[in-house]
Amino acid sequence: ADDAAQYFWAVVTPSVHYTMGGLRIDKHARVLRGTSQSPIPRLLAAGEITGGLHGANRLAGNSLLECVVFGREAGRAAAAMAAADLVQ
Repeated sequence: ADDAAQYFWAVVTPSVHYTMGGLRIDKHARVLRGTSQSPIPRLLAAGEITGGLHGANRLAGNSLLECVVFGREAGRAAAAMAAADLVQ
C-alpha cells in the first residue's frame, strides 16, 4: 500500500470572467443611451458592468484599474449630484 500512486484532485467550476460590460459609459462614469449616446440623467456605473473602453479586447489586469478609476469618478459625480440636490 505504501507504493500506491497518490492522486490530487480539485473541483473545477466554470465562471464568467470579464464580460466586457453591458453598459457604455463616458469618461465621467455616466451611463450612455444606446442609440443617441447621450448620458442618462443620474445614472452612473463603474467596474465590470461597463464596456466600450478598449474595444473588443482588454489587457490583463485592466478590470481592477477600471473599477478604481471609474469607481472614483462615479463617486465624485454622485457627490456632486447630492450636493446640487441640497442646494435646490
